Amino acid sequence: MKRLFLIIIIFFFGSVSGQRKEFFIFKESEVYSLFNFMETAAKMPGTSSTYRKFITEKLADNKDFQKLVQDFKSIDYNESISRQDYPAGRNYRKSYLTLLVVTTLKSKDLEDFNERITGILPINEQMKIYNSLKNAQPYFRQFVWNESEAKIKRQISELKKYNDISSELFLKFNHFYKSSWDVQVPFYVTLYPIPGKQGNTTATPHGNALCVGSMTDSNDTIGTLGVTLHEMCHILYNEQSKEVQAELEKYFTENKSRYSKLAYSYFNEAMATALGNGYGYKILNKGNVDKGEWYNKPTINLFAKAIYPLTEKYLEQNKPIDKNFVDEIIKSFEKTFPNSIYEYGPNFNTLNLYADQIDGNVIFDSFFKYFSANSVHVSSPLKDVSQSHRLLEDDSSFIILLDKDQKENLEELKKAFPEIQKIKYDSTINNISFFDAKNRMIVILFINKPQDLDQAFEKLEKHKQLDKNKLIQY
Repeated sequence: MKRLFLIIIIFFFGSVSGQRKEFFIFKESEVYSLFNFMETAAKMPGTSSTYRKFITEKLADNKDFQKLVQDFKSIDYNESISRQDYPAGRNYRKSYLTLLVVTTLKSKDLEDFNERITGILPINEQMKIYNSLKNAQPYFRQFVWNESEAKIKRQISELKKYNDISSELFLKFNHFYKSSWDVQVPFYVTLYPIPGKQGNTTATPHGNALCVGSMTDSNDTIGTLGVTLHEMCHILYNEQSKEVQAELEKYFTENKSRYSKLAYSYFNEAMATALGNGYGYKILNKGNVDKGEWYNKPTINLFAKAIYPLTEKYLEQNKPIDKNFVDEIIKSFEKTFPNSIYEYGPNFNTLNLYADQIDGNVIFDSFFKYFSANSVHVSSPLKDVSQSHRLLEDDSSFIILLDKDQKENLEELKKAFPEIQKIKYDSTINNISFFDAKNRMIVILFINKPQDLDQAFEKLEKHKQLDKNKLIQY
């Protein structure tokens, strides 16, 4: 569970009316909470395992509900609108999921939501989402909302009491990131209920929407505020101008360390953690840094703590991120994770995944059982894959699933990777792993049926790292 801490800020704007405008708007939303309920039931990434267990216990045997979940999940929410004029390493994109989530927060009911999203998706997909939500709403109200709505409202009431806490930290963070976020655009902080007192909670940023899971029987106001600050930092990072993004990416790519690519892939999450759980918590806790775990994933937790002293120094001196800061945190990453360049997990943090015919949702479900990642892009089919723009130019790691015509597709891959020229097809081979000429980790998995995916990813997770002296790993 993330343990992060927030400074809430209110700005006074010099508008004609002279009225105060809230920068953070805390609210509850049945429409979004229902949407998240279905995301969680569908085991989509970024959802709470505690909440998923609760839903499973209540509705696993309900065939009508499970059909609604499958309908909801059948939509490809990862399709996105991308900006090609931004640095490739930042992957500036807005997914359909982001557009839908932002709309849920501004919708008074499902009918209003359905009206607002017209034009975002094909009408048949729009209606599939609407109908699955509408028909799932009675289950959601019965098991979650009816008992949780009043509790969430009380929690929001407590959160609003922090609206007068100094705006200085926000200004420090905004300046540190050199973000272009405009203070005239508020953040909508929406709490969604997770029944119970303790467990795994999650939060996600979408546009100017911060969606924060809250245990309904908990009173961890500061913790909830902390999650919000963490997610806000992600938005400040994402909303750097393309010039600032290009400058920052240049600092990483021009650094000669073999660890620079991995440090860059973890930078966004570790930085938000160092700012929220490190500096933010210290200010809220009367100068005492949190001595516990700052993040529930060890790599991010340790990286954030390693870069915290330098981060605090820059904040106290009111300095923005610069080349020296980046060079120093790359050194910190190398010192903290000396074996990471050979390990599957860190290299999969930014990943391109190719397949021929296995559905992307099936791949995601299987992959995320064993690995976490900041960015995973799935492409298909494998025809002419050796000429793929991503395969030729992208700097990320690659997993290529040979799930059809394995011998022919292996020969196709040899055109792109001379490292495997001498390998002959053998039906007993499970995995070929290597570093290519661009120092990218390449993993080729031989998959005979979708059910083989779990076993293949489980083996990678078990072996942990690539043997740099062997092409065929097992």
